[in-house]
Amino acid sequence: MILRSLLLLFILSIGCTKADEVASKKSTLKILFVGNSLTYTNDLPQLVQEMGKHDSVSIEYTTFLFPNYSLEDHWNEGKVQKAIETGRYDFVVAQQGPSALPESQILLLEYTRRLAEVCKKNNASMAIYMVWPSSTRFLDLDNVIYSYTQAAKQTQSLLCPAGLAWKYAWQSTPSLPLYGNDNFHPSMTGSLLAAFTVYGTLTNKANFDFLAAGKPSWSDEISAKNLELLKRAALKAMEK
Repeated sequence: MILRSLLLLFILSIGCTKADEVASKKSTLKILFVGNSLTYTNDLPQLVQEMGKHDSVSIEYTTFLFPNYSLEDHWNEGKVQKAIETGRYDFVVAQQGPSALPESQILLLEYTRRLAEVCKKNNASMAIYMVWPSSTRFLDLDNVIYSYTQAAKQTQSLLCPAGLAWKYAWQSTPSLPLYGNDNFHPSMTGSLLAAFTVYGTLTNKANFDFLAAGKPSWSDEISAKNLELLKRAALKAMEK
């Protein structure tokens, strides 16, 4: 009986995720962002870094972010693989377009699988950053959510569910301005919601209370009411 109890405790002690281990043991998290304008608009990597600052977590990042790039484009260039192979990175956060159509879902899965294999060989955790469709294709949102969720499951990657968080935020407040002027790229509000899901997933956050202690750079752009709404939507999405 004692031996059984000790074995159970041992299993539980090693059952934490790679994200838990990295966040607890690393004094500085090193992140590689891979994607396109859906990440560099409003400088999402900097927003994630700032969240870390308010949470006493140091973050260093590198980006491979270019207009209209898919993960296939990044893979064919080969620069991302070489960067991962340096062994410098704790996390690789990757996204491409909405990937709602069946053929796009296949490509998303194929190239997240390839990147995940490179990450695994070099002690990095792959994190897939779920995006959203343009407003003219709003009905594709559930397909985008499905596409990115399946890619994460099938490659055993972390999922940063920004698109799902957008859905929950709109369910609460349909008028919330998550889109920018072109109705595809995010507004600052949309980018901030996405950043919550990225930072929260990588550091396994159960709340964002740490932001109350400081004054984030976006505090003058987003009302306190909307900020709380974004936090709730991100946390709800991360529970799924």
